[in-house]
Amino acid sequence: MPDKKIYTAFISSAFTSLRDERNIVIDSLLDFRVMPIGMEHFTVSTNGEFSDIEELIDDSDFFIMLMGESYGSCDKDGISWTEREYLYATKKHKPTVVIICDELAKNRGKDPAQLTEDQRKQVQFCETISFARTVSDEFSIKTIMTQFFNTYDFSKCTGWTRLENTGLNQEELAAWQNAHRVFDLAGNWYHVHLSDDDEEYIRVGTAKIEQEFLPDQYHDLHIEGVNYSVQYYDTQNAVLRENKMKSSRFVGEYRLQENGEIFGIFNSKRAFNGTFNSLEVNKGTHRGIHDFTIDVFAGETDRIDGEFHDEAPSPKLGRIFLFRRIEDRNEFLLENRGDVLEQR
Repeated sequence: MPDKKIYTAFISSAFTSLRDERNIVIDSLLDFRVMPIGMEHFTVSTNGEFSDIEELIDDSDFFIMLMGESYGSCDKDGISWTEREYLYATKKHKPTVVIICDELAKNRGKDPAQLTEDQRKQVQFCETISFARTVSDEFSIKTIMTQFFNTYDFSKCTGWTRLENTGLNQEELAAWQNAHRVFDLAGNWYHVHLSDDDEEYIRVGTAKIEQEFLPDQYHDLHIEGVNYSVQYYDTQNAVLRENKMKSSRFVGEYRLQENGEIFGIFNSKRAFNGTFNSLEVNKGTHRGIHDFTIDVFAGETDRIDGEFHDEAPSPKLGRIFLFRRIEDRNEFLLENRGDVLEQR
């Protein structure tokens, strides 16, 4: 996770209950430098509109909902505020964690006739959320939160940056980022390695680009990736099948130039022996150079073209392409190596 940003999470739950559970969530968030936001810290506008809550959710990187046995207070349409918050966060595609606490878990197994109307509504609401996690002896709230944030890619989040480090106010920074969005490369990419001299050489994988998208900082990139040998293209499921046993991992530091050129030195660790064209390539650690280019006139970047140059004792020279969307990478491969993939 980048160490110069602070992230925020909107916590949704019935205010009069689950206080202990909320405290555990807050402690878990702070472990990951995610600041909690909850409606107990704010007052909904006197006209009863939902816009105040919407704005808070909009400004949050994550949405965390705790579900107890109570459906909670409702609006004029009979929908609880927590459900409205959840529906809005889902509409906005916020990364979401939903935690089912003890009493609700028990009520889900009871005959609805034994429950109050409020409890039945909460059970019905809960049943609409397929990815909710239930608290148990094995999965505490702390465990659920830790598992989620340990595996989450924070580069997908906007976060907050200390503006005093940029010399710009929030509006000026937003304007700068919009004007330079073609240089915003942070996130997960899907790449393919090819050889101009050997059409059988096809390797695919993922790469994560870390970048502080701020003036005077966006030029520096850190890239980590993994690639695998391609077995074949599964036309029925539209998926490239990979040989996970034949993998290589690389990590490097890169410099982005104003003309769109990116140059960097990487270290890779290859897990198997093999060949590249007529060369033998042994497993182990290798160094090399990546030389990329982006189209600075494109408005935004969803493809990066480049070359890889591996140093001796296993010198290699080939092409590498990175795509924002896996569908674009697969389409590119089928256009350029479709005959080879169909024969495998």
